[in-house]
Amino acid sequence: MSENASNQTLSIVWLDDSDERPQENVIIQQQLRALSSNFKMFKTINDCEQYLKKQPETTPISLIVNGSLGKDLVPVINSLPQIIVIYIYCFNVQLHQLWAVKYDKVKGVHAIFDEIKIQLVNSQISKNQLGESQTSKTQLSIIKNVPTTDFLPETISRSEATYALDLAYLIAEACFDYFGRMAVVSRTRDDFISLCRNELKSGSTLLGVIQEFQDGYAANTAIDWFYRDPFFCIIVENIFRASSIDMMLLCQFLIHDIKKQLDEHKFTSSVVVYSSGVMSTEALKKLDEFIGKVIAFKSFILANLDRDKALSRTLNSDSSNRCKRILFIIEADPHIENVKSFAKIGSLTSRVDSDSVFFMIGSLFKIIQIQHEENDIINVKISLCGNDSENSTKALFDQLKAQYIDSNGETDIIGFGQFLITTGNSLNGKPLCDEGERLISSYVDQLPADDANRPRGYDALGAMHLSREDFDESLNWFKKSFEFVKEKLPPNDLRIAESCKNIALVHFQKKEFTQALEYFNQTLVIWKQSYGDDHPILLPCLTNVASIYEHEEKIEEATACYYQMLAIIMKHHLGDPSWFAAVYNNLGNMHYRLETYHLALGFFKASLEFKFKFLPNDHPSIALTYKNIGLICESMSNIQESRENFEKAANIYGALYAADHECVMQIAELIQNLPTQST
Repeated sequence: MSENASNQTLSIVWLDDSDERPQENVIIQQQLRALSSNFKMFKTINDCEQYLKKQPETTPISLIVNGSLGKDLVPVINSLPQIIVIYIYCFNVQLHQLWAVKYDKVKGVHAIFDEIKIQLVNSQISKNQLGESQTSKTQLSIIKNVPTTDFLPETISRSEATYALDLAYLIAEACFDYFGRMAVVSRTRDDFISLCRNELKSGSTLLGVIQEFQDGYAANTAIDWFYRDPFFCIIVENIFRASSIDMMLLCQFLIHDIKKQLDEHKFTSSVVVYSSGVMSTEALKKLDEFIGKVIAFKSFILANLDRDKALSRTLNSDSSNRCKRILFIIEADPHIENVKSFAKIGSLTSRVDSDSVFFMIGSLFKIIQIQHEENDIINVKISLCGNDSENSTKALFDQLKAQYIDSNGETDIIGFGQFLITTGNSLNGKPLCDEGERLISSYVDQLPADDANRPRGYDALGAMHLSREDFDESLNWFKKSFEFVKEKLPPNDLRIAESCKNIALVHFQKKEFTQALEYFNQTLVIWKQSYGDDHPILLPCLTNVASIYEHEEKIEEATACYYQMLAIIMKHHLGDPSWFAAVYNNLGNMHYRLETYHLALGFFKASLEFKFKFLPNDHPSIALTYKNIGLICESMSNIQESRENFEKAANIYGALYAADHECVMQIAELIQNLPTQST
């Protein structure tokens, strides 16, 4: 019986023959192995192709291939059912997008490997059901075991099962991080209060506390309310664990205000503090497994500068076979990069000891040591961390978050929605990209008609639909943005150029080249007015314009674009040799089609020289250039030089591929058909 592919472990295959970046390649291999235990690395097309064809059709495979090898491999394996997605990794994105767009399984051409990692992690996440994180089916399950008002929460006992940095934690932590950076959404406070009331039984003594909260809450009292009644701490922590974005948004104002208070009163030097609690023996055994690793606390932590004061919280708790007294010894350095703020809160609330220290929910700690004392207290030495260097998924989420945080460390609903769209995985059975789309759409709908944030929202939605290849819907949003900025801004504003470029890219993907050219040209006009006729920002746009002219057989116009690109590259001394190699190659192609063979030959030879600077001598792209030079020489009746170049190409292809490979057979036929002597 065949097994459904969705139940199979995802395999990752990487084909790359480059020896120019050995250190980077080693790092990439480590990252890929961390993402999948089924990882294979190949250096030749033939070995990779044979491996892929031998895999069962039910084995889902993600293929990463460098651009030059992909041009030969992708046409051969694109139809294999076991290949679910292909990513192209290359120096020159524009060059390889031209051929890659023809193949449905190619989901991206990237010059930055982290962009591929993001998509790989997303595909892995979407295959997981996130296990215990899917505990929140409705809002009515958030408040559990609501304490009485005289209850003193014990942080450690409530966080026993929250150590692993699972995917639910990573998403929830990213959301809470954004909440602290976003301006408060006023209506969420009322919604939060309504949620609390709906959860409580009629006659509950806590209803009076909720009324006091509604009447007396202010931004500078957030932490005080957490210790006015632990109800508020419990509900926020349960929402955090449930990972329901809708409900997390309801307490956005609390997270924002708490973070602001901690930032304003944060420690400025390293400190050692203590926090005690009671832990089951089973949880303690689990904690032993994390020695030397980073753990996550899905709760707020209240510690104390005084060890004895911290221990006094569990003074009446006795150790037994079922539970143990725990003392966390916390080393905290506020200067560590990305560390969450922590602060002494005696000045913020009179309801705790003056030496109390408060740590933000979601803080990370590395377990250094676990040891026993004579009085049956378990000492757990931990250090506050800003990140987990060994957790590639955590680092990736941090990179994603940073994309939508401005230089002031702030964001808004649009940025938060873009983050959810970019992660694109599923949580609680609902895709995060849909959550992001809904949030942005709702936010934009509530903005005044002339609000400057409207086009940002439209662009975010347009980009999302473009990534889904839903071109018509993408075009609809980008045109809304364009109409808004065209009406509100001067005709040469750079935001109009950005809108034109977005619309052009959609038309380009739809192969509507006339419309694409119109909007690309509008983009170029504005950019040239702002930056000048020879600024590097023009290069990607000129590449697309040139490719459209090529498609329309307007070779002279395409040639002019490539000459303009060459002038820009030379003037600004752009250091990437791949730009020179690509432009010289394209000019060689143009002059070959114009039958100006001497110029074509010069450009192909120049392209070859630049390829030698960043490619190995036996690279397929080198062979292709030898082949092109051979064709030019044949057209110029220089048969001897033509043969020499064909044979150089044949030697490279023969060493890389099997005898029946298309490249090997084509070059052999070219050599065979050459005249015996020059005419």
